Amino acid sequence: MMAKNLTNSPAGQNVFEATLARFVGKRRSRGRPGLKGLRKMPLLHRFAPPKLIRSPDPVSLAVFAIDRVGPAAVRACASGVEVCIAAPDEATAAVFRAALAETARRRGTDRLIRIVVD
Repeated sequence: MMAKNLTNSPAGQNVFEATLARFVGKRRSRGRPGLKGLRKMPLLHRFAPPKLIRSPDPVSLAVFAIDRVGPAAVRACASGVEVCIAAPDEATAAVFRAALAETARRRGTDRLIRIVVD
């Protein structure tokens, strides 16, 4: 009830408007910086979600394996010369490098296949 009487009076409206203006940013006090400085503080950055690394699409991985890695494996096996394959992105290249490292244990010619990112 007292707050109602205070906001109805002219002096109360000025106090209320001055307080509200500080939060809205209509007026700033002379010595204090605004809230924009809070964005620069690293304190809350650790609570922000990390940037996610997109994993490659399984269908595009299968297509890449059928279209490029399979024929390259046959060429490497038949000729004995190193074959380079261009991958569309680093995530896809990492998947195929790991797969070739696994298969190179059984098949020596898989060591002749190099995956590069174009």
